[in-house]
Amino acid sequence: MSLALHDLFICCRQLENDKATVRRKEIENFKRLLRDSEIVLQLDRNSDSKQAKQLSWDAVFEALQKYFQKEMESLTLTNPNVSVSTQTSRQKKMQAIGSLVKYFIRRANKSQ
Repeated sequence: MSLALHDLFICCRQLENDKATVRRKEIENFKRLLRDSEIVLQLDRNSDSKQAKQLSWDAVFEALQKYFQKEMESLTLTNPNVSVSTQTSRQKKMQAIGSLVKYFIRRANKSQ
């Protein structure tokens, strides 16, 4: 596994972390890594070869799904009786998460 792909692997593991602050820091790193053409090319190769032990687009998407679920749980399990500004902040966070998923899908589709 290349060093760049290893960085993405570590980043994906951090997206599944129970601490919201760790996940929040890793999102920017995740986006940066997906902008790297070397990583995108390697993910394409690994996805085409279907080798189980290699990091592929499917594996990265699974990590993103777990991140999405953790973030949605943290937003929905908190107190529903909050101020309007807190509700607005939660809605913005949900939109940001949705944008991240769209960004990932665009990067994956563009490369193939």
